[in-house]
Amino acid sequence: MLKTPKSLNLTLQNTPIIKIKPQKGTTLWLKRDDLTGIELSGNKIRKLDFLIQEAIDQNSQGIITCGGLQSNHCRAAAYAAIKAGLDVILFLRGKPEERPTGNHFLNQLAGATIQYVTQEEYLKIDSIMGEKSEDLMSKNGNFYVIPEGGSNEIGAWGYISCFNEIVQQITDLKIAVDAIVVSTGSGGTHAGLLLGKLMANSDIDIISINVCDDSQFFKEKIKGIVDKFADRYGEKFDISYQDIYIFDGFTGEGYGITGKREVDIIRQFARQEGIVLDPVYTAKAYLGLETLIDQEIIDYKNVLFIHTGGIFGIFSYAEKFL
Repeated sequence: MLKTPKSLNLTLQNTPIIKIKPQKGTTLWLKRDDLTGIELSGNKIRKLDFLIQEAIDQNSQGIITCGGLQSNHCRAAAYAAIKAGLDVILFLRGKPEERPTGNHFLNQLAGATIQYVTQEEYLKIDSIMGEKSEDLMSKNGNFYVIPEGGSNEIGAWGYISCFNEIVQQITDLKIAVDAIVVSTGSGGTHAGLLLGKLMANSDIDIISINVCDDSQFFKEKIKGIVDKFADRYGEKFDISYQDIYIFDGFTGEGYGITGKREVDIIRQFARQEGIVLDPVYTAKAYLGLETLIDQEIIDYKNVLFIHTGGIFGIFSYAEKFL
């Protein structure tokens, strides 16, 4: 068994697992990873614990990362980096707002250096961040580049650890879980959970519902992370694309676009469970989960859905709920 590397340990761990309303005979549990922190809330901080630790180990002056204007990852990265004494440069896809709200506002409040990029520029964001890092390096500034969503073989440790946490929790709670379902927008959370399953030799299925692109894109992305993890740590995992379960069909009108179905499910969940789903990730994924169960596309008795956070992002969509 691989030893978990050193991390910042900023994540509030052992986030609760609670029972929610069942669907068509399926018992549903909710893993509340929206409670990993306040300014650090959501799934991203689990990955950032390991990524920013590596930045520190490499004597970095700061970090560079990227995301959309309301990126939960960028907000968590900014606040985690500040706690670690590092500078922050964010490349945000979109335009400056006259009255920023949600995560965009919090990034400005934190004093992060923000550079705005167009949709076209974002297609080559990895090379843009790499060029920025090289430019700063030439000026004696060592900046550590974190990919979108913190999704790589290092960030994967966040959800390897979370998988182990879940296994311990369901053992202590004496509950059964046949499958874990999560949203995916950059692949890292699914990859970490899958690696955790493989390393623990568990029979719990890992399923994700993509909120952008398509299932084949994410199968390739996730397998790439698993393969790079295996290379880096000298492990061997015998998996193919068929072992990566992703369900298409729930991106709605597109990434970050909230339509009537997402508004309805967020409102319903808030009034039913007293919990807020976010419009970009969890609303689409939970809507997908309900549909998959209702149409008997998946057939499990006990499903654990991971709430990956995003509370701050909902404020920029407030007018859709009024």
